[in-house]
Amino acid sequence: MLNVCQENQLRLSRQFEQGKLPHAILIQGAEGSGKKALANWLINLLLCQRPVSSSMLAGSQIKVKHACGHCKTCLLAKSNSYPDHMLLANDNKSLGVDDIRQSNEFIQKTAHIGHAKSILIPQADMMTLAAANALLKTLEEPCANSYIVLLTNDLDAILPTVISRCSVYVIRSKVGQALLDQMNSTVNNSASNYINLSQFAELSDKDTFQAFEKFKQCYLNFLYHDEDESKLLSQLVNEKHAIRWLENITCNLIRESSQGINSAKDTLAKQKNNVDNYVKVSARMLSDIYQTTITSNKLIKSYSQTNHQFVCEKLLMTIHKIVRP
Repeated sequence: MLNVCQENQLRLSRQFEQGKLPHAILIQGAEGSGKKALANWLINLLLCQRPVSSSMLAGSQIKVKHACGHCKTCLLAKSNSYPDHMLLANDNKSLGVDDIRQSNEFIQKTAHIGHAKSILIPQADMMTLAAANALLKTLEEPCANSYIVLLTNDLDAILPTVISRCSVYVIRSKVGQALLDQMNSTVNNSASNYINLSQFAELSDKDTFQAFEKFKQCYLNFLYHDEDESKLLSQLVNEKHAIRWLENITCNLIRESSQGINSAKDTLAKQKNNVDNYVKVSARMLSDIYQTTITSNKLIKSYSQTNHQFVCEKLLMTIHKIVRP
């Protein structure tokens, strides 16, 4: 059976063979889902002079196109010197209008070697509003034999008018062994650990899981003991998963509260050997924290120009006022 990534690869391969490949392709998927691999496969196929076919599964008659890896253009691509492809990435946190204008000029020129020109934008959600609008003209009036591939973790962060002009491919992450173990733990032990596929990153990567545990401890210390405020702010500003983690932990605390469970208090009591200065946080307070976290997350996602640190500082200040009015 083909997984979602392979199904999309087969679909794109057939469109390539039929000459019906969309000029703008938007691939959405969580980190680790395989969207980058799918994009690279497609870009390499587009530039190859002698594509080959191979079976997707052992003994299967289902075949998919691949770059040969040996022709002149494939070798140039491997050495990062292929002139008809542009990787539009920015070390800064956003892609500006000048970046997009440069890519627009690139795609409009005739290919030097191959028959097609391509652009890969690996963080399309980092485009500013002005940049997204600048890209629209190219998407609306594509040049012949030109292809733009955009990647994003969050489809909601992309301008709707951009999405409407792209062929969208969604890749859902495989459920890893770590996620299965966590699910089994949830079923066998308690209702205190709620999980979903948005937690794929921390459940499948050791370093990310350790960062999550560090953040959780810091958040609980702030919430229940008025400690580690500066540490929590630093993590909110610098850790890309932090606000999602804040939502997830708060949501779990709300669920625990509704069932009379207080694992956070028990955990902190064991670590500190007492519950002195323990702040009672009601279900209503947790609900208010959850709502303000969602609002802050939407603000950050909707406007790439938003001052991330300012939003995080305001979020933390609001949480402090909710818990300690």
